[in-house]
Amino acid sequence: MKQIIKLPPRDWMIVFAVFLGVNLLLNIILPKIYTGLLATYLIRPLVWLLLAYYIYRLPKYKGIAKMHLKNLLIKIAVGIAIFQIYLSLIAGFFDKFGKNPNSFTFIWIVINIFFVLSTLTGMELSRAWLINRLVKKRKLSALVPFLMAFVYTCTCIPLNKLAKLTSSLEGATKFMGSDFIPQFMEHLMASFLAFWGGPLPALAYRGVTQAFIWFSPILPDLNWAMKAFAGTVVPIIGIVATQHFLKLTPNRRNKSSSKNQLEITIYCIIAVVSIWFAAGAFPVRPTIIISGSMRPIIEVGDMAIVGKINPQILKVGDIIQFRTNERPIPTVHRIIEIQEKEGKKAIIITQGDANDVPDDPVQPNQIVGKVIFTVPKVGWVTITIRELFS
Repeated sequence: MKQIIKLPPRDWMIVFAVFLGVNLLLNIILPKIYTGLLATYLIRPLVWLLLAYYIYRLPKYKGIAKMHLKNLLIKIAVGIAIFQIYLSLIAGFFDKFGKNPNSFTFIWIVINIFFVLSTLTGMELSRAWLINRLVKKRKLSALVPFLMAFVYTCTCIPLNKLAKLTSSLEGATKFMGSDFIPQFMEHLMASFLAFWGGPLPALAYRGVTQAFIWFSPILPDLNWAMKAFAGTVVPIIGIVATQHFLKLTPNRRNKSSSKNQLEITIYCIIAVVSIWFAAGAFPVRPTIIISGSMRPIIEVGDMAIVGKINPQILKVGDIIQFRTNERPIPTVHRIIEIQEKEGKKAIIITQGDANDVPDDPVQPNQIVGKVIFTVPKVGWVTITIRELFS
Protein backbone atom coordinates (compact mmCIF):
# COMPACT_ATOMS: atom_id res chain seq x y z
CA MET A 1 0.00 0.00 0.00
CA LYS A 2 1.53 3.31 -1.07
CA GLN A 3 2.16 6.09 1.40
CA ILE A 4 0.34 9.31 0.47
CA ILE A 5 2.37 12.51 0.58
CA LYS A 6 0.49 15.09 2.65
CA LEU A 7 0.75 18.68 1.49
CA PRO A 8 -0.51 21.98 2.98
CA PRO A 9 -3.78 23.60 1.76
CA ARG A 10 -2.04 25.45 -1.09
CA ASP A 11 -0.57 22.19 -2.33
CA TRP A 12 -1.03 23.09 -5.98
CA MET A 13 1.64 25.80 -5.62
CA ILE A 14 4.16 23.20 -4.46
CA VAL A 15 3.32 20.81 -7.31
CA PHE A 16 3.39 23.64 -9.84
CA ALA A 17 6.80 24.75 -8.52
CA VAL A 18 8.08 21.15 -8.79
CA PHE A 19 6.85 20.96 -12.40
CA LEU A 20 8.54 24.26 -13.28
CA GLY A 21 11.68 23.07 -11.49
CA VAL A 22 11.77 19.93 -13.61
CA ASN A 23 11.54 22.00 -16.79
CA LEU A 24 14.16 24.43 -15.52
CA LEU A 25 16.49 21.52 -14.82
CA LEU A 26 15.92 19.80 -18.17
CA ASN A 27 15.79 22.83 -20.46
CA ILE A 28 18.31 25.24 -18.90
CA ILE A 29 20.53 23.69 -16.22
CA LEU A 30 21.19 20.23 -17.71
CA PRO A 31 22.19 21.47 -21.21
CA LYS A 32 24.79 23.75 -19.60
CA ILE A 33 26.22 20.97 -17.45
CA TYR A 34 26.09 17.95 -19.71
CA THR A 35 24.93 17.17 -23.23
CA GLY A 36 24.88 14.00 -25.27
CA LEU A 37 22.90 10.81 -25.69
CA LEU A 38 23.05 9.94 -22.00
CA ALA A 39 21.55 13.28 -20.97
CA THR A 40 18.84 13.11 -23.62
CA TYR A 41 17.77 9.48 -23.51
CA LEU A 42 18.47 8.49 -19.90
CA ILE A 43 18.61 11.46 -17.53
CA ARG A 44 15.63 13.29 -19.04
CA PRO A 45 13.30 10.25 -19.00
CA LEU A 46 14.34 9.38 -15.44
CA VAL A 47 13.55 12.92 -14.26
CA TRP A 48 10.08 12.70 -15.84
CA LEU A 49 9.51 9.29 -14.23
CA LEU A 50 10.51 10.71 -10.84
CA LEU A 51 7.96 13.48 -11.33
CA ALA A 52 5.33 10.89 -12.28
CA TYR A 53 6.10 8.87 -9.14
CA TYR A 54 5.86 12.01 -7.00
CA ILE A 55 2.45 12.88 -8.49
CA TYR A 56 1.27 9.30 -8.08
CA ARG A 57 1.89 9.47 -4.33
CA LEU A 58 -0.16 12.65 -3.89
CA PRO A 59 -3.87 12.69 -2.90
CA LYS A 60 -6.04 12.04 -5.96
CA TYR A 61 -8.20 14.65 -7.68
CA LYS A 62 -10.43 13.00 -10.29
CA GLY A 63 -11.78 14.45 -13.51
CA ILE A 64 -15.32 15.78 -13.44
CA ALA A 65 -16.80 13.23 -15.87
CA LYS A 66 -18.93 10.41 -14.42
CA MET A 67 -17.00 7.20 -13.75
CA HIS A 68 -18.88 5.16 -16.35
CA LEU A 69 -17.85 7.65 -19.04
CA LYS A 70 -14.08 7.38 -18.44
CA ASN A 71 -13.54 4.42 -20.82
CA LEU A 72 -15.67 6.12 -23.45
CA LEU A 73 -13.59 9.27 -23.05
CA ILE A 74 -10.38 7.32 -23.74
CA LYS A 75 -11.92 5.97 -26.97
CA ILE A 76 -12.99 9.47 -27.96
CA ALA A 77 -9.47 10.74 -27.27
CA VAL A 78 -7.95 8.08 -29.52
CA GLY A 79 -10.49 8.89 -32.24
CA ILE A 80 -9.68 12.61 -32.10
CA ALA A 81 -5.95 11.84 -32.35
CA ILE A 82 -6.47 9.56 -35.35
CA PHE A 83 -8.62 12.18 -37.07
CA GLN A 84 -5.94 14.82 -36.40
CA ILE A 85 -3.29 12.59 -37.97
CA TYR A 86 -5.60 11.90 -40.92
CA LEU A 87 -6.13 15.63 -41.52
CA SER A 88 -2.36 16.17 -41.31
CA LEU A 89 -1.82 13.45 -43.94
CA ILE A 90 -4.43 15.00 -46.21
CA ALA A 91 -2.66 18.35 -45.84
CA GLY A 92 0.60 16.60 -46.74
CA PHE A 93 -0.83 15.56 -50.12
CA PHE A 94 -1.57 19.22 -50.87
CA ASP A 95 1.83 20.34 -49.60
CA LYS A 96 4.57 17.70 -49.33
CA PHE A 97 6.02 14.86 -47.26
CA GLY A 98 9.46 14.37 -45.76
CA LYS A 99 11.46 11.53 -44.24
CA ASN A 100 11.34 11.12 -40.47
CA PRO A 101 14.86 11.93 -39.14
CA ASN A 102 14.59 9.37 -36.31
CA SER A 103 16.39 6.05 -36.59
CA PHE A 104 14.21 2.95 -37.02
CA THR A 105 16.63 0.25 -35.93
CA PHE A 106 15.30 -2.04 -33.19
CA ILE A 107 17.47 -0.57 -30.43
CA TRP A 108 16.52 3.02 -31.31
CA ILE A 109 12.83 2.17 -31.47
CA VAL A 110 13.08 0.77 -27.92
CA ILE A 111 15.02 3.83 -26.72
CA ASN A 112 12.55 6.24 -28.30
CA ILE A 113 9.58 4.36 -26.83
CA PHE A 114 11.13 4.70 -23.36
CA PHE A 115 11.86 8.38 -23.98
CA VAL A 116 8.35 9.23 -25.24
CA LEU A 117 6.44 7.18 -22.66
CA SER A 118 8.38 8.54 -19.69
CA THR A 119 8.00 12.13 -20.86
CA LEU A 120 4.28 11.76 -21.55
CA THR A 121 3.66 9.97 -18.24
CA GLY A 122 5.32 12.67 -16.15
CA MET A 123 3.72 15.45 -18.14
CA GLU A 124 0.16 14.11 -18.23
CA LEU A 125 0.07 12.97 -14.59
CA SER A 126 1.20 16.42 -13.47
CA ARG A 127 -1.19 18.16 -15.87
CA ALA A 128 -4.21 16.15 -14.72
CA TRP A 129 -3.36 16.60 -11.04
CA LEU A 130 -2.89 20.37 -11.32
CA ILE A 131 -6.00 20.95 -13.43
CA ASN A 132 -8.33 18.86 -11.29
CA ARG A 133 -6.89 20.39 -8.12
CA LEU A 134 -7.40 23.91 -9.41
CA VAL A 135 -10.92 23.35 -10.76
CA LYS A 136 -12.10 22.94 -7.20
CA LYS A 137 -12.29 26.72 -7.43
CA ARG A 138 -15.40 26.47 -9.58
CA LYS A 139 -15.42 30.11 -10.67
CA LEU A 140 -12.34 29.42 -12.80
CA SER A 141 -13.11 25.84 -13.80
CA ALA A 142 -13.58 26.48 -17.52
CA LEU A 143 -10.53 28.74 -17.71
CA VAL A 144 -8.02 26.44 -15.96
CA PRO A 145 -7.41 24.14 -18.99
CA PHE A 146 -6.55 27.17 -21.13
CA LEU A 147 -4.07 28.48 -18.58
CA MET A 148 -2.43 25.09 -18.15
CA ALA A 149 -2.26 24.57 -21.93
CA PHE A 150 -0.39 27.86 -22.25
CA VAL A 151 2.04 26.93 -19.45
CA TYR A 152 2.74 23.46 -20.86
CA THR A 153 3.21 24.84 -24.37
CA CYS A 154 5.76 27.40 -23.19
CA THR A 155 7.69 24.77 -21.22
CA CYS A 156 7.75 22.36 -24.17
CA ILE A 157 9.08 24.84 -26.74
CA PRO A 158 12.87 25.27 -26.66
CA LEU A 159 13.98 28.67 -25.39
CA ASN A 160 15.92 29.45 -28.56
CA LYS A 161 12.70 29.09 -30.55
CA LEU A 162 10.84 31.44 -28.22
CA ALA A 163 13.37 34.09 -29.20
CA LYS A 164 11.95 33.98 -32.75
CA LEU A 165 8.88 35.81 -31.43
CA THR A 166 10.77 39.07 -31.77
CA SER A 167 13.35 38.18 -34.43
CA SER A 168 11.38 39.54 -37.40
CA LEU A 169 7.87 39.68 -38.80
CA GLU A 170 8.45 36.58 -40.91
CA GLY A 171 10.22 34.74 -38.10
CA ALA A 172 7.44 35.45 -35.59
CA THR A 173 4.75 34.42 -38.07
CA LYS A 174 6.46 31.14 -38.94
CA PHE A 175 7.13 30.43 -35.27
CA MET A 176 3.48 30.96 -34.35
CA GLY A 177 2.21 28.83 -37.22
CA SER A 178 4.79 26.04 -37.16
CA ASP A 179 5.47 25.72 -33.43
CA PHE A 180 3.28 27.61 -31.01
CA ILE A 181 -0.21 27.20 -32.49
CA PRO A 182 -0.06 23.43 -33.17
CA GLN A 183 1.52 22.71 -29.78
CA PHE A 184 -0.86 25.00 -27.90
CA MET A 185 -3.91 23.36 -29.48
CA GLU A 186 -2.58 19.85 -28.74
CA HIS A 187 -1.98 20.84 -25.13
CA LEU A 188 -5.40 22.48 -24.97
CA MET A 189 -7.07 19.26 -26.15
CA ALA A 190 -5.03 17.24 -23.63
CA SER A 191 -5.88 19.71 -20.86
CA PHE A 192 -9.60 19.36 -21.44
CA LEU A 193 -9.32 15.59 -21.60
CA ALA A 194 -7.48 15.70 -18.25
CA PHE A 195 -10.14 18.08 -16.93
CA TRP A 196 -12.89 15.64 -17.86
CA GLY A 197 -11.33 12.25 -17.27
CA GLY A 198 -7.94 12.55 -15.56
CA PRO A 199 -4.56 11.53 -17.04
CA LEU A 200 -5.57 8.44 -19.04
CA PRO A 201 -7.61 10.17 -21.80
CA ALA A 202 -4.90 12.83 -22.16
CA LEU A 203 -2.25 10.09 -22.34
CA ALA A 204 -4.28 8.25 -24.97
CA TYR A 205 -4.66 11.37 -27.12
CA ARG A 206 -1.06 12.55 -26.92
CA GLY A 207 0.29 9.01 -27.02
CA VAL A 208 -1.26 8.44 -30.44
CA THR A 209 -0.17 11.80 -31.87
CA GLN A 210 3.37 11.47 -30.51
CA ALA A 211 3.64 7.87 -31.72
CA PHE A 212 2.87 9.09 -35.23
CA ILE A 213 5.47 11.87 -35.00
CA TRP A 214 8.19 9.60 -33.60
CA PHE A 215 7.58 6.31 -35.38
CA SER A 216 6.09 7.07 -38.78
CA PRO A 217 8.76 6.64 -41.52
CA ILE A 218 7.41 9.65 -43.42
CA LEU A 219 5.78 12.77 -42.07
CA PRO A 220 3.85 15.64 -43.66
CA ASP A 221 6.28 18.49 -44.30
CA LEU A 222 3.83 21.39 -44.12
CA ASN A 223 4.36 25.13 -44.40
CA TRP A 224 3.55 27.24 -41.34
CA ALA A 225 0.04 28.17 -42.48
CA MET A 226 -0.94 24.57 -43.22
CA LYS A 227 0.51 23.41 -39.88
CA ALA A 228 -1.49 26.05 -38.05
CA PHE A 229 -4.69 25.09 -39.86
CA ALA A 230 -4.27 21.34 -39.41
CA GLY A 231 -3.27 21.76 -35.78
CA THR A 232 -6.18 24.06 -34.90
CA VAL A 233 -9.27 22.60 -36.52
CA VAL A 234 -9.41 19.12 -34.96
CA PRO A 235 -8.73 20.08 -31.31
CA ILE A 236 -11.37 22.81 -31.36
CA ILE A 237 -13.97 20.51 -32.93
CA GLY A 238 -12.94 17.78 -30.49
CA ILE A 239 -13.28 19.99 -27.41
CA VAL A 240 -16.68 21.42 -28.30
CA ALA A 241 -18.11 18.10 -29.56
CA THR A 242 -16.85 16.09 -26.58
CA GLN A 243 -18.12 18.65 -24.07
CA HIS A 244 -21.56 18.52 -25.66
CA PHE A 245 -21.57 14.72 -25.96
CA LEU A 246 -20.55 13.90 -22.42
CA LYS A 247 -23.12 16.14 -20.70
CA LEU A 248 -20.86 16.30 -17.70
CA THR A 249 -23.43 17.35 -15.11
CA PRO A 250 -26.70 15.63 -16.07
CA ASN A 251 -28.40 16.44 -12.77
CA ARG A 252 -28.09 20.15 -13.52
CA ARG A 253 -28.19 19.96 -17.29
CA ASN A 254 -30.44 22.90 -17.96
CA LYS A 255 -28.43 25.44 -15.99
CA SER A 256 -24.92 24.48 -14.89
CA SER A 257 -23.98 22.19 -17.79
CA SER A 258 -25.29 24.59 -20.43
CA LYS A 259 -23.40 27.46 -18.82
CA ASN A 260 -20.19 25.37 -18.66
CA GLN A 261 -20.50 24.38 -22.32
CA LEU A 262 -21.06 28.01 -23.31
CA GLU A 263 -18.02 29.18 -21.33
CA ILE A 264 -15.77 26.55 -22.91
CA THR A 265 -17.04 27.36 -26.41
CA ILE A 266 -16.43 31.08 -25.87
CA TYR A 267 -12.94 30.46 -24.50
CA CYS A 268 -12.13 28.21 -27.47
CA ILE A 269 -13.23 30.89 -29.91
CA ILE A 270 -11.19 33.52 -28.07
CA ALA A 271 -8.13 31.24 -28.04
CA VAL A 272 -8.32 30.52 -31.78
CA VAL A 273 -8.95 34.15 -32.72
CA SER A 274 -6.08 35.30 -30.49
CA ILE A 275 -3.44 32.93 -31.86
CA TRP A 276 -4.50 33.46 -35.47
CA PHE A 277 -4.48 37.23 -34.86
CA ALA A 278 -0.95 37.01 -33.47
CA ALA A 279 0.12 34.89 -36.45
CA GLY A 280 -1.08 37.51 -38.92
CA ALA A 281 -3.92 35.50 -40.44
CA PHE A 282 -6.26 38.50 -40.28
CA PRO A 283 -6.05 41.85 -42.09
CA VAL A 284 -4.63 43.32 -38.87
CA ARG A 285 -1.75 42.07 -36.75
CA PRO A 286 0.19 43.22 -33.66
CA THR A 287 3.77 44.41 -33.67
CA ILE A 288 5.93 45.36 -30.70
CA ILE A 289 7.82 48.67 -30.79
CA ILE A 290 11.45 48.14 -29.75
CA SER A 291 12.95 51.57 -30.45
CA GLY A 292 12.18 55.13 -29.42
CA SER A 293 12.24 56.64 -32.91
CA MET A 294 8.51 57.53 -32.78
CA ARG A 295 8.51 59.20 -29.38
CA PRO A 296 6.46 60.73 -27.89
CA ILE A 297 3.57 59.34 -29.97
CA ILE A 298 4.70 55.71 -29.66
CA GLU A 299 6.96 54.55 -26.83
CA VAL A 300 9.25 51.52 -26.49
CA GLY A 301 7.16 48.52 -25.35
CA ASP A 302 3.93 49.72 -26.95
CA MET A 303 2.01 47.35 -29.20
CA ALA A 304 1.06 48.81 -32.57
CA ILE A 305 -1.90 47.28 -34.39
CA VAL A 306 -1.04 47.30 -38.08
CA GLY A 307 -3.72 46.91 -40.75
CA LYS A 308 -3.10 45.87 -44.33
CA ILE A 309 -3.77 48.73 -46.73
CA ASN A 310 -3.44 49.62 -50.39
CA PRO A 311 -0.31 51.81 -50.57
CA GLN A 312 -2.01 54.01 -53.18
CA ILE A 313 -4.45 55.44 -50.61
CA LEU A 314 -1.78 56.41 -48.09
CA LYS A 315 -1.21 60.09 -47.38
CA VAL A 316 1.36 62.30 -45.74
CA GLY A 317 1.10 62.04 -41.95
CA ASP A 318 0.11 58.36 -41.88
CA ILE A 319 2.21 56.10 -39.67
CA ILE A 320 3.15 52.94 -41.56
CA GLN A 321 5.13 49.76 -41.05
CA PHE A 322 7.58 48.81 -43.78
CA ARG A 323 10.54 46.50 -44.25
CA THR A 324 13.69 46.77 -46.34
CA ASN A 325 16.45 44.39 -47.34
CA GLU A 326 18.87 46.21 -45.04
CA ARG A 327 16.68 45.81 -41.94
CA PRO A 328 15.08 42.41 -41.23
CA ILE A 329 12.92 43.91 -38.46
CA PRO A 330 10.02 46.01 -39.85
CA THR A 331 10.14 49.75 -39.11
CA VAL A 332 7.25 51.91 -37.90
CA HIS A 333 7.66 55.54 -39.04
CA ARG A 334 5.56 58.45 -40.31
CA ILE A 335 5.16 59.41 -43.98
CA ILE A 336 6.59 62.90 -44.58
CA GLU A 337 6.58 62.96 -48.39
CA ILE A 338 5.04 61.04 -51.29
CA GLN A 339 6.45 61.13 -54.85
CA GLU A 340 4.22 60.03 -57.70
CA LYS A 341 5.00 58.67 -61.14
CA GLU A 342 2.36 58.44 -63.87
CA GLY A 343 -0.34 59.26 -61.35
CA LYS A 344 0.65 56.49 -58.89
CA LYS A 345 2.61 56.60 -55.67
CA ALA A 346 6.14 55.44 -56.54
CA ILE A 347 8.40 56.66 -53.72
CA ILE A 348 7.44 57.18 -50.08
CA ILE A 349 9.70 59.10 -47.71
CA THR A 350 9.38 58.31 -44.00
CA GLN A 351 10.93 59.58 -40.82
CA GLY A 352 10.66 58.80 -37.14
CA ASP A 353 9.14 61.63 -35.12
CA ALA A 354 12.18 61.57 -32.81
CA ASN A 355 14.72 61.29 -35.64
CA ASP A 356 16.60 64.20 -37.22
CA VAL A 357 16.89 62.78 -40.76
CA PRO A 358 14.51 60.92 -43.09
CA ASP A 359 14.81 57.22 -43.86
CA ASP A 360 15.91 55.81 -47.19
CA PRO A 361 13.10 55.92 -49.77
CA VAL A 362 10.48 53.21 -49.43
CA GLN A 363 8.80 51.41 -52.35
CA PRO A 364 5.05 50.66 -52.15
CA ASN A 365 5.73 46.90 -52.23
CA GLN A 366 7.82 47.25 -49.05
CA ILE A 367 4.89 48.52 -46.99
CA VAL A 368 3.40 46.03 -44.53
CA GLY A 369 0.47 48.19 -43.45
CA LYS A 370 -0.76 51.26 -41.63
CA VAL A 371 -0.76 51.69 -37.87
CA ILE A 372 -4.39 51.81 -36.75
CA PHE A 373 -3.86 52.34 -33.03
CA THR A 374 -1.43 51.48 -30.25
CA VAL A 375 -1.73 49.74 -26.88
CA PRO A 376 0.74 51.13 -24.31
CA LYS A 377 3.39 48.99 -22.59
CA VAL A 378 1.97 45.52 -23.29
CA GLY A 379 5.02 44.46 -25.30
CA TRP A 380 7.61 44.52 -22.54
CA VAL A 381 7.35 40.76 -22.06
CA THR A 382 8.47 40.03 -25.61
CA ILE A 383 11.16 42.72 -25.41
CA THR A 384 12.53 41.03 -22.28
CA ILE A 385 12.59 37.66 -24.09
CA ARG A 386 14.39 39.26 -27.03
CA GLU A 387 17.06 40.81 -24.79
CA LEU A 388 17.59 37.52 -22.93
CA PHE A 389 18.39 35.60 -26.13
CA SER A 390 19.98 38.30 -28.27
